[in-house]
Amino acid sequence: MKKRVWVIAVLGTVAALSTAHAYEVTAVSDGGELVGKVTFKGTVPEPRKMAVAKDPSVCGAGIREIVEVAVKDGALQNVVVYVAKVDKGKAWSDPAKPVLNQQGCRFAPEVLLVKKEEDLTIRNSDPVLHNIHTYEIIGNVRRTMFNVGQPDKGDIRQPVKLRRASIIKIECDAHDFMHGWAFAIENPYADVSKADGSFKIDALPPGDYEVKAWHPVLGERSTKISVKPGAPASVAFEFSK
Repeated sequence: MKKRVWVIAVLGTVAALSTAHAYEVTAVSDGGELVGKVTFKGTVPEPRKMAVAKDPSVCGAGIREIVEVAVKDGALQNVVVYVAKVDKGKAWSDPAKPVLNQQGCRFAPEVLLVKKEEDLTIRNSDPVLHNIHTYEIIGNVRRTMFNVGQPDKGDIRQPVKLRRASIIKIECDAHDFMHGWAFAIENPYADVSKADGSFKIDALPPGDYEVKAWHPVLGERSTKISVKPGAPASVAFEFSK
């Protein structure tokens, strides 16, 4: 009997911890706006080159460049900027229900924000078979999350269930030159840097936070910020190879 009571108590503790870390949607009347820019310093790595050897009428032909570090005038694109450990705040918006599109045998967007423990909509806009293979990246380990064929145009939905990490690699087993990334977020305070390196996160409750910037190839940076009621805050991140 004592053993059974102990097990129940532990399970109750685990449930309480899970609830405590869940994000809570509340009204934010005095939130601040976080804006900034991501830049790259140094020699930009050359794109990887892969032969397009299948379905040329849809995918094209010849050599495709896989641009892993997209830099223009020193600005770095496709960096996930997010605020860590926000317990409550604004409601999830449209990016909480993202769509991964396959068009012209390319993934769009190249870097996608997804909400943990929610479904991801995968769209096939091509008249060819795609096979979406996603991996949770845990250090140097790749763990398959889901691996599904999509022979027809239209949408399918797959759950985003990760064990330990937030990084997701996306590939197509039918076309090895298709590559993309996703990053799983626990709160809606996140953005992906644009072609000019800019990002914006709004309605952030006043307080002190750690802001992180993650790039699929260049790794992660972090900094601390203080957000005042109704006031803008800015932060800059610089990456190098």
